[in-house]
Amino acid sequence: MTRPTRTVRFQVNGWNDDKKTACAHDELSPTSISASCSALTANPSYFTCTLGQAARWNANRPHPFKTVNHLIDEQANELRQRPAVNFPGGCYSDDGREMKTEFTYRELRHYSLVAAARLRRRLQVASRADSSTAGLLCSSTPEFLVTWLGLMRLGMSVMVLAPQLEENAIRHLCSTKDVSVVFADGRNYDTAKHLKNGIFAINISHVLHNLRCDPSPSIVPANCQPSDLAYLFHTSGTSSGLPKPIPQTHHAAVGVLARLPGGEGHATLSTTPLYHGGISDCFRAWSGGATIHLFPGTQPITAANVCRAVDLADTYLQGAYPVKYFTAVPYVLQMLATDGSSTTDHSSPGMRLLRRMELVGVGGAALSPSLGDALVANGVNLLSRFGSAECGFLLSSHRDYANDLEWSWLRADPALQPGGYSFEPRDNQDSGPPLFEFVVGPEWPHRSKTNRPDGSFATADLFEKHPSIPNAWRYHSRADAQIALVNGKKFDPAPVESDLLASEVGSRILSDAMIFGTGREAPGLLLIPRWDGDQLSSAQVIEELWPTVAAMNAETQSHAKLAKENIAVVRVKNGETAVLPKSSKGTIMRRKAEKMFSSEIEALYNGGPTEEDSFRDEIPDSEVPSELQKLFDDVLGRHVNTSRDLFAQGVDSIACSRLRQRILKAFFPKSDTLIPLNVIYDQGSIERISSYILRLRHSNDLTVVPNGAAGEEVNEEQLMLDLVEKYRHAIQSPTGSFDLHNGCVVVLTGVTGFLGTHILDLLLRDNKAAKIVCLVRAQNPEDAHGRVMESLVSRDLRSVDEVFEDDKRIVCLPYDFSAPRLGLADAEWKQLAREATIIIHSAWPVNFSLKLNSFEDQLQGLCHLLELRDTTVNSAARFVFISSIAAVSSADHHDRPILETLSSEPEDASPRGYSRSKWVAENICAMAKVEKSPIIIIRVGQLCGNSQGVWNTTEAYPIMLSSSKITGCLPDLADEALSWLPVDVAAQAVLDLSFQTRETPSGRGARYAKMPVYHVCNTHIEPTWTDMVGWLAKEASIAKIQIVSPQDWLRRLEAALEHRNHPARSLLHVWQSAYSRERAGHGAVFDTKRADDASQTMRTVKPLTKEDLLRMWTWIQSNV
Repeated sequence: MTRPTRTVRFQVNGWNDDKKTACAHDELSPTSISASCSALTANPSYFTCTLGQAARWNANRPHPFKTVNHLIDEQANELRQRPAVNFPGGCYSDDGREMKTEFTYRELRHYSLVAAARLRRRLQVASRADSSTAGLLCSSTPEFLVTWLGLMRLGMSVMVLAPQLEENAIRHLCSTKDVSVVFADGRNYDTAKHLKNGIFAINISHVLHNLRCDPSPSIVPANCQPSDLAYLFHTSGTSSGLPKPIPQTHHAAVGVLARLPGGEGHATLSTTPLYHGGISDCFRAWSGGATIHLFPGTQPITAANVCRAVDLADTYLQGAYPVKYFTAVPYVLQMLATDGSSTTDHSSPGMRLLRRMELVGVGGAALSPSLGDALVANGVNLLSRFGSAECGFLLSSHRDYANDLEWSWLRADPALQPGGYSFEPRDNQDSGPPLFEFVVGPEWPHRSKTNRPDGSFATADLFEKHPSIPNAWRYHSRADAQIALVNGKKFDPAPVESDLLASEVGSRILSDAMIFGTGREAPGLLLIPRWDGDQLSSAQVIEELWPTVAAMNAETQSHAKLAKENIAVVRVKNGETAVLPKSSKGTIMRRKAEKMFSSEIEALYNGGPTEEDSFRDEIPDSEVPSELQKLFDDVLGRHVNTSRDLFAQGVDSIACSRLRQRILKAFFPKSDTLIPLNVIYDQGSIERISSYILRLRHSNDLTVVPNGAAGEEVNEEQLMLDLVEKYRHAIQSPTGSFDLHNGCVVVLTGVTGFLGTHILDLLLRDNKAAKIVCLVRAQNPEDAHGRVMESLVSRDLRSVDEVFEDDKRIVCLPYDFSAPRLGLADAEWKQLAREATIIIHSAWPVNFSLKLNSFEDQLQGLCHLLELRDTTVNSAARFVFISSIAAVSSADHHDRPILETLSSEPEDASPRGYSRSKWVAENICAMAKVEKSPIIIIRVGQLCGNSQGVWNTTEAYPIMLSSSKITGCLPDLADEALSWLPVDVAAQAVLDLSFQTRETPSGRGARYAKMPVYHVCNTHIEPTWTDMVGWLAKEASIAKIQIVSPQDWLRRLEAALEHRNHPARSLLHVWQSAYSRERAGHGAVFDTKRADDASQTMRTVKPLTKEDLLRMWTWIQSNV
């Protein structure tokens, strides 16, 4: 079949030297950046040169071009006939006509001027000649290129519109900049015509028809300034909401680039469309005088087409400008590396293409680590490039490729920090590596967007630091694009999805995959098979993939683990093969996808009966205990004791939500029975849950059975006494006597907690302790050390460099509370017994959902620490137990302060498992106290943010204050006193009391009267809650917040949580219990005379000020 003859759209004719022309420009002074920028390599490359490196180069070798038009003119005069841009393989219009696809630098200038003249005439006819901004809706073709440059010749700004945008998104973008005219090519003209809203559509395929190059084009007068807007990108639409424009000035587009030598022999081929990063690729190449080949936007991006484009580019002009640099988004590299097969093929044409490149750049999204490693292992010089439309080219992994294979670690220049950019520590709630947010500083050459008062731009891109390579950082995730579960924990789904699709089984049977779960108790997984036939059933697809998913689960955080029952297979949607909606970058448009597959997602999370459940036989009552045991073993992947407390056996909140869901489906398949969200922890053990299920089956109320039904509520107060009696027998007498000496060794638990971290920080700032031994829940010493360092950095107590300086004073040991000798090695235990001077026990889970028996592991751990105290040989270590005022807050005080004495009445503790466990622990300590080894109890009150305002993201008050973001209101807590104590003040008071040298009351006989107890709390009754909300209302920078009754606030919060995710969800039941009724009277008052006498810090505690509270408010709004 012969190929049809096509009419050439642009005529290619010769021309004579054109007259020298130039626009009038104002000179822009060189961009100022830190004087000590890092030196460039001897032969810098336009492909790897960041804007920071460009600023350094320009300081000594300034270039003349200040606007896009000026760049085109300068290079046309300088380089003349050198090829500037080429579309290898050709581009064809929608009617089949072939376009001109190759332009020299001089042609680029001439065609932009000729196009400008035609565009101006068309605007005049359409009565749009006065428009300052025009929209451009066009495929990545020469039509886009010529129109874009032509409009800028007219002095207009160009709103670049991706063809994937929906009409309402285009209308929205146009409205933001008063765009009244949109130029569209033939493929997109119909969309432009239907925009309406006063937007006039012009078909550029008609305007540019038969466009000829004039060797002496007319000069189009346009007084372009470097500060003028050249064009506007828009956000990609990967998150919810309408896209937002991102403006680019002429200076940002080209003024910040460097005019580097060596470009002539190093052409680039870019697969990125012009309406995205292709524009930036062009400017980098053109500023370096290089040739850029752009993948034709009228062809599908397939491995074969990309290979063909590169081959054609290499033979262009008899191979005079071969492709040395290749740049693409991750999914293009994956396509080339696998070449349509299920695994990476080192002999495929795509892999051979990548191997022969001098550099292969990747950016725009995260590349799968496994794929990147495979490329590097196959000899590909892989370069990771990190940048943004707002700030340009920021970082790259350019390195010694022969000896350094760490392709994913971006190399930062310390000389550019912090003025140019910085890595700010973030509070990382997980056990993973410390995370740092990349912040572009006020001295960076280009910032089209700022979000901080000093002109910085916090990018929300999170990085981790390389453990050994200096100044190397790896992208981790987006702080604002992570999946946020109902419990407030977050994770980035993209790496898991990418690894699953790149796995052997995933690449063989999957077309796509998406993880979801925002606002849910646990994440889920949507699978789209490669086919819709009968090769594999949905169940078989899941079974095939499950070993891979399970292996990935073993490597991820607990809250991000995927359960088999939360996996759905989607084959056909609305009669068509299911396809996930994606942006032009290839990233999933999650909100849109979740809406599209909402029925499948809801079916996974819905605990009610499904069509499959209706055919399931109900498990007989006699088999409930055994089947429940199997269910637990299956969900947890291990066997748990049926009678022991589940929390003590490591069953976390994520597992609880999965277990609850499975229990409903397994034991109530044909009813709409509901059970409380906290049923697992409430019942405590498998045996009690089994009894609960049987009660619920035979109850008259088949909707909800409240906690503790059928009179099985354990007598918690009797249990408190029983536990004291149980553990008192483990107490022995120490072998030595306490001696506080210089150079003491402090053993500290709870060091990653809010108070514990501040205690450690103060110890490091003082020379009293020669060594600080931190006992940390961790898998190994490296993990323990990392968690401690992360805790210091994330709370802004230390910089990354400072924590390594303090490294020599800290010894971090992993420990297990429930294990004999805390799970420490024999040598470690003996060394602690030999050296320990003071033991400060601060570790205790703050979880108000747990009952007392769930804290038994903590009580065992307390006894193990007391055993360490007992075996200290040189001197009996002083033991400091950090308790809580909640241990006695329900005492009948008759309007008198609660004294600093031990309580003998269990009912003195507030009625929560946490408070009761502290009461039990205090009494165990009292049993252990002897004259030779002082034990002191420090009851800590309500803590708040430190002197910098840094608080705790999981505490009730910060979460309550943060809830105003979703409710627009706060509860009226009347004149509740803000008797909050800054955490750094509390930490100093703890150390004052721990290091005191005077004798403390002692003796086992009168333990209740003489047990040294101290209250570390703020006793000031001012300011009040009313004072605080009044101060907030007067701040102009704070949005108006309504103050409503606690009951109304609860109703609004519950309604908001139906549609929004917020950590307040986890405390809702606590607040419902506290505020569901009108409250009477004021809270307890605590005596602090003993603490005041012993601590200078406590004697100087002051009321919180307006400034203190505003600092905390600011921190909460940014972090909670």
